[in-house]
Amino acid sequence: MIKIAIVALPYCHGSGVIGIMDFFAAANFCDQPTPSDGPRFDCQIVTVDGAPVTTYSGVSIAPTTEWPDYNPDLIIVGSAMEAVLGDRHIDTSLARSAPIHDWLRNSHQQGATLASVCTGSFVLAEAGLLANQVATTHWRAAPAFRRRFPEVRLEADELLIDNGQIICAGGATSFVDLCLYLVEKLGSPSLALACSKLLILDARRTEQTPYMSFYSSLAHQDDAIAETQRWLETHYNDPLSVDQLAGIAGIGTRTFKRRFKDATGETPLHYIQQMRIEAAKHQLESTQQQTSQIIWGVGYEDTSSFRRLFKRTVGCTMEQYRRRFSYVTPRLTSHKQQPLASENHSH
Repeated sequence: MIKIAIVALPYCHGSGVIGIMDFFAAANFCDQPTPSDGPRFDCQIVTVDGAPVTTYSGVSIAPTTEWPDYNPDLIIVGSAMEAVLGDRHIDTSLARSAPIHDWLRNSHQQGATLASVCTGSFVLAEAGLLANQVATTHWRAAPAFRRRFPEVRLEADELLIDNGQIICAGGATSFVDLCLYLVEKLGSPSLALACSKLLILDARRTEQTPYMSFYSSLAHQDDAIAETQRWLETHYNDPLSVDQLAGIAGIGTRTFKRRFKDATGETPLHYIQQMRIEAAKHQLESTQQQTSQIIWGVGYEDTSSFRRLFKRTVGCTMEQYRRRFSYVTPRLTSHKQQPLASENHSH
């Protein structure tokens, strides 16, 4: 029997805890052991202080065991939704998780595999378990993760990263991909396939790039750069130059480029590219406009160049993105009902 502990943190993504329990219950069902064998996977929920936690949506989740009394083979740290809300919330969330850091480290030293879902990677990193490792997290929390844990090589576009004894999964619902991977790794490929069929899951996703959204944070102290960012929100599709942007900020070009990078983490050119790609994604999601018209509308004249940039950044073509994310029902061709043959004859 493989013993699994799921760490439910305060304000966690509730489905990422219960969903993992359900997934391994499904795996036990698909495994079809003989009565004498018992289930392959034993899942337990633990909380930091042994008390029920309230999820981000307000639902209470009670622990099924206490972590000091449980010696699991696998520990899965669930998401902490606060970690996508800013540095102050991250500090609060990680302070709450501090009591289990020693347990995580000791379990890892004794051979347990550790895994994280979404922003659960913050907890592993705070416990010192991801130093000089490759990791992933929710794409929106990536800038904060990089600032806080420069010793970790973050690959935010990856959905799953396996370092051997430590596995990280990306966004909140990536617990499904993580569970499928773990069932294959700890069970067998055939068992993972049986689970995917039972739960009606598509083939395993490998990256979260198509799901990423660019958002221009103004959470910095540089008023001149913030003013430029606000101006770009309505002028991103204009013909632009760095000299022009520096003039809007009221500072020299070299100083502007340095301060813009310090404030936003991006060069001015890359920042504008991201704004244009995000605008194109919105048009693909919400309209049936031709892709060439969309490209021209966001400020590019060279459609081939933008298509290459879009695919390199988003991980799929514009057409593939529209098929996956469009919420506009395509206009259907009207087919008037034809009269029956007998109705064509006059009586």
